[in-house]
Amino acid sequence: MNFRLFLFFFLLNFSAFAQKSYYIEDNLKYTNDAINEDLYKINSEFQPFVKLDTIGFSEFGLPILTLKIHSESTHKKYPIWLVGNIHAREEYSSKMVMKFANLFLLSVVGLDSTYEKASQYLELFDIYVSPVVNPDGLKIAHEDWAGIEQFKDSVLKIKLIDGLSAWKANGLGVDLNSNFDDGNHLYKCTSISQEVPASEGYKGCFPAEAKETIILQNFVNELNPILTLSFHTKGNVLFWGDCDTYEKFNNVDSLISGKVARMTGIKMMNLSYNPITYGCGLENYIRAKLGMLAVCVELSPMTSRREQHPDNQFNKLVWSKVGQLPVIYLEELLKTKELWPSQMKDYFLN
Repeated sequence: MNFRLFLFFFLLNFSAFAQKSYYIEDNLKYTNDAINEDLYKINSEFQPFVKLDTIGFSEFGLPILTLKIHSESTHKKYPIWLVGNIHAREEYSSKMVMKFANLFLLSVVGLDSTYEKASQYLELFDIYVSPVVNPDGLKIAHEDWAGIEQFKDSVLKIKLIDGLSAWKANGLGVDLNSNFDDGNHLYKCTSISQEVPASEGYKGCFPAEAKETIILQNFVNELNPILTLSFHTKGNVLFWGDCDTYEKFNNVDSLISGKVARMTGIKMMNLSYNPITYGCGLENYIRAKLGMLAVCVELSPMTSRREQHPDNQFNKLVWSKVGQLPVIYLEELLKTKELWPSQMKDYFLN
């Protein structure tokens, strides 16, 4: 075979492999089943850089999958956690973390250049990706009853604030991001607060009531990630700190998120002062109980509608703005290392 013919077949096979390796549904509805299927494909294809685990099961018995992106090392590395779909209707969040994971891994193996320093990051960080931590809710929002048919009647009896496509809670009508045990459950109250289980606004009778909340608290307590990015949909803002925990971070939380905001165009919100509104979220729990950095990242512009923007607007409204956001956080973490507070600086001693 002459060189030109060899090169032709090499490029053809390379192109086919690269195309096959990108799985994420950018433009259409990205269902829980499709996401899980893609996670298994990614886990199969990108060995030895990945490990897929089930960290628990939802109220309806669906697996909550988490992908670990890592490289072999003889030294300890900092864990980073990326979280999507705590709120059911916020499908952009699962697309965001899945697209990041897929392109990051393609960059690691040299089939993409989106993250040129991907391999270098894996020398210092292990990245954990949980695309859908509220699978029951996502299925309800998609009116996808396959696998949860036996729960449909009970779901339809729960108080519905808007249509099913605007469903925000878990399958039992608890807003997971108002149910974490950060010490503020008694005070938590918003303009849409409900006294009974509902499609949104019900914080539960007590903190960590929901099975999913317990699973996530147990997982984060064991992992103790030095940084958590919890992705939500809408607002184009960063909720990075609250008055209860601000003094723990030596201003590093403000410095890092400030740089991210400037580089992405997403607005950095002011420090949150009222636990009535900010309390009981995953990021609040991590900051309060673990003393580690945790940020709520709201994706895409705000609208008056409860549902997110159309699926085919994801790349335009989200990815074009924040595709680099996770690695900007990693870069800024490393740049500010001398300023880290003691619980972060002495991470491996604690």
